Amino acid sequence: MSFLALLIILLFGAGLFWLIAYLLRNRMRRTALVLGGIGTTIALFFIGLWLVEISGWQREGLMKQLAYGLQKEELQDFIEHQEDNQETSILMMSLASTALTQMAELDPTHREFVVEQMEWMASYVTNEERFPNWKAKRNWDQQLFFLTQAGIILAHYQQLSADSTYQDRWTQVAKFLHSGITRSQYKHLASRPQDMALRPADNAAALYALKLYDAYHGTTYSALAGEDWSNYIRKELQYEDTKLPCAGFTTTNRCRLSPVGGSLAVLNAYVSAAELPISTDFWREFRYYYKESFVNVFGWVNITARGEDLPEFCDFSMDPMLCGRYETSFAQYAAAKRKDWVTYYQLNNSLLMEDFFHPPNRLWQQPPQEQLRGMVNLAVRLAAVSKP
Repeated sequence: MSFLALLIILLFGAGLFWLIAYLLRNRMRRTALVLGGIGTTIALFFIGLWLVEISGWQREGLMKQLAYGLQKEELQDFIEHQEDNQETSILMMSLASTALTQMAELDPTHREFVVEQMEWMASYVTNEERFPNWKAKRNWDQQLFFLTQAGIILAHYQQLSADSTYQDRWTQVAKFLHSGITRSQYKHLASRPQDMALRPADNAAALYALKLYDAYHGTTYSALAGEDWSNYIRKELQYEDTKLPCAGFTTTNRCRLSPVGGSLAVLNAYVSAAELPISTDFWREFRYYYKESFVNVFGWVNITARGEDLPEFCDFSMDPMLCGRYETSFAQYAAAKRKDWVTYYQLNNSLLMEDFFHPPNRLWQQPPQEQLRGMVNLAVRLAAVSKP
């Protein structure tokens, strides 16, 4: 299927030049040769990008950069002591655990390193002194973001290492997420204390965490909670004439936070990973309203749908991420999970071109906070290109 996607991209990228050259081959021979040469050059360029992906060069390059960041002592110290960046740190670890697990499955030579890194992550998120949430279970209904990302980290660690040290914690989280979503009147839990909105994207991540638990234990938590969650969105939360939900809602305002490309890319990534049936509707609508392409060979995701204004508090719709930074990467991950290879390679072409002008290794010259944010991007991109 990836080869078919390449043929489609070549058709749009070089096909027009070849067609015109063919039509002019008798009347304007030199012009036809020039156009044919341009088409061939374009075709070779996109074949080169395709080879970078299928050969594993891109995957190994992203793995090298992510591994470097995870082992960087200055960054580890920053993560350990900067409480203001805890949510970004946890998200990075969660995404990294997904990507690293896939890499270990693709190439067992990575396994020892991956287990070592995920053991550190599991220890980090289960530290009761750092995260008193573990002792205050009465407040768990306002800690969805933390519990979900911790659950994903623990799931991948136990899946790969077979170490059951954190089994009880993992089970407690999974049972709470399942019962919390199914019993809630709004089929959503609050991401964090004092958050003014219930966030569908964060709840979609919770369903992915439940999917991982089901796969390991043979339960059906994700299917049951996912059906309730999906039905509520269909009945109550669809935004205007689309089948997409807003970034956040309250009990009195079903669109407290307007949808943006980033929040919807994250939503699509997690519902696709959780294999929810509603993901088909989400993906179709998301591509139509938010994905842009250049001659169908390069693709990217806009912050807003065509004709809409940028929300005044756009970053709050993406908390703890930033608007305009992760849309394309999360969309590529969703495309990989949905096996939409044409979209996958359109987005990948754009990301590879960005790497050409802004190499990923320049990230390590930035301040620690920017390095941490950059690692979120590295992790989700690696998760996309290390697709099983």
